[in-house]
Amino acid sequence: MSLIKQIRIAISVIILMVAAGCLFLGVYDDHRFMAEQMQKKNNDNANGLAITLSNIQKDNVTVELIVSAQFDMGNYRRIAIVSPENKTMIERVNRNPHSVAPKWFQSLFSISIHPGVANIQSGWQQYGTLILESEPSLAYDQLWETSRHAVLWTLIVALMSYVVSGVWLKRILKPLEDVIGQAEALGERKYITIKEPKTEEFRKLVRTMNILSDRVKSMVTAESERLNVLNLQINYDEVTGLMNQAHFSNTVAVALKDDSFVEGMLILVQLRNLSEIDKQLGYSVTNQLIKKVGDAIRQQAEHYADVVSGRMSGGMFGIFSRQPLNDFAVAAEFKLVLEKLNAAQQLMQFQFVVAHTKTKKGDDFADIHRVMQFILDLSSDQAVVPMRVMNANSILTSRKNYLGQWKEQFLQAIEHKNIKLARYPVMQREQQLLHYECPLRLHIDEGDQWLAAGAFIDWASQLDMIKTLDGLALDCAVDMLHKSDDSLSVNVSAAAMRSDEYRAKIQNLMQTIQQPARLSFEVSEEAAFSDFLQFREFVYLVKSLGCMVGMEHVATRMAQLGDLHELGLDFVKFDASLIRDIHLRPQQQSLLRGLCMMVRTMGIMPIAEGVRDQKELDSLNAVGIEAVTGPFVQENLQFGTL
Repeated sequence: MSLIKQIRIAISVIILMVAAGCLFLGVYDDHRFMAEQMQKKNNDNANGLAITLSNIQKDNVTVELIVSAQFDMGNYRRIAIVSPENKTMIERVNRNPHSVAPKWFQSLFSISIHPGVANIQSGWQQYGTLILESEPSLAYDQLWETSRHAVLWTLIVALMSYVVSGVWLKRILKPLEDVIGQAEALGERKYITIKEPKTEEFRKLVRTMNILSDRVKSMVTAESERLNVLNLQINYDEVTGLMNQAHFSNTVAVALKDDSFVEGMLILVQLRNLSEIDKQLGYSVTNQLIKKVGDAIRQQAEHYADVVSGRMSGGMFGIFSRQPLNDFAVAAEFKLVLEKLNAAQQLMQFQFVVAHTKTKKGDDFADIHRVMQFILDLSSDQAVVPMRVMNANSILTSRKNYLGQWKEQFLQAIEHKNIKLARYPVMQREQQLLHYECPLRLHIDEGDQWLAAGAFIDWASQLDMIKTLDGLALDCAVDMLHKSDDSLSVNVSAAAMRSDEYRAKIQNLMQTIQQPARLSFEVSEEAAFSDFLQFREFVYLVKSLGCMVGMEHVATRMAQLGDLHELGLDFVKFDASLIRDIHLRPQQQSLLRGLCMMVRTMGIMPIAEGVRDQKELDSLNAVGIEAVTGPFVQENLQFGTL
């Protein structure tokens, strides 16, 4: 029972108790007053009737008529005349008194009065003694009616007090609801702050809790910034700010092996005369030039979605796209940017060569890099145009390249329900299955091949159909939940996350699920932090429906992880590029250990993606990862025997 309801009941009970006491005293006073009046009536009526009888002739008929008339005219219980010998001469008794007052009430407020007694004279002799008793039923009825009205008004006042006190208490205790909400949020490790109320006691409590939230928030923010600095030191080049060779190589290698990857692009830019520039202009000027080249590459890469860049070695830069792009056009644009930068150099211009190639799922990055490096070494000092190294066939040149055909194929797949969800297990250290990751698969061409998301996601985005596909994936997930007891997790695109239609669909479908916590939603790091306000609203909606929500592919926005302190996320999945060969990278272990501690402080479960072998798993367990997914989980771990 809520505090407000208890206080309201207490107020009403107190009012009822006070009213009951007042009522009892009032009824008791009325009872005493009526008893006194009835006693006077008995005495007065007895004396009056005795005088009347004393002045008439004493024949039995006349006396009896007068007594009967008096008895019938008044409200009497008994009128009797007793002779001096104590024999009843005349007696009239009301043997069936009528009263509306209940017996228990008459017993509680019993009216005990003495009968009126008077002597009847006949000359100088005593004729008899008159005994007169009034009937108290009328007094009981009047007392009962008065009590009923008093009780009714007391109940009305108590009810009004209950209602008014409820409104009043809600207004007074409104800050308490905010305090309770803040306390519940703190219990869930969501460190929120609220406005201090005017009530002194609440204000002190809220101020203390706000201080706690601010301290934790500051601690988490400082820790995320520290870890971001550590990440920059470990995984990024000090001069250019681009990914260093190890991190760039891991990122590309992980993408090429990812199940959702279909086709991408790799561009290498090599500065040919860097050693000559270093000799003539010195180390400092050379680094400034390298930084300018790195800035130009990074700024140009930001024009494309899902593109990363890194410094491979002294004068070697790499640009990689996870999406199918026209590598000829993109390489030419990078070449144009570098030519403009080169033309602006006053001291000494640099010579560069650009090579590009298509990449497809299953390619080995080390082999691709080795071939491209070999061709770059054999090329002239400065290529006139960017060189394409290999993989001439691509999705972009196939018949699926045309948006019209893709749209038709999407519509056919939707119409014929050629859609399904794959299942990849996420295992906890406690030998339990956390959930299945369920990426979307489409069956477009004839045959048994199902396309992974990487093969069609770019086309769906261009056709503005990504929200529709996410909605169909949600339908499939709900249908799977109805057919099994497993927990599932579905991916949510940036477009679907912002879509009111998709959110309404979630609300409608969640009403059909008995255990909404079995369904999780995953939003990518890039989508979440690119539109954080929409992401926060989406998280609040999903959590209010009882579902789980998390962030996937966390790798590059570590400085912003502290912003998650008030959302109440259930899990974050660290990208496989951070996990790759972690057992051989002590600094990376320190980084991941700090990340795990930070997210656990916010009540978030840290999960590792792309685990390949037992050595990586052992290292991840040591740094605090609580669940894992990847090829090793899919192929080697038996559920229940992890």
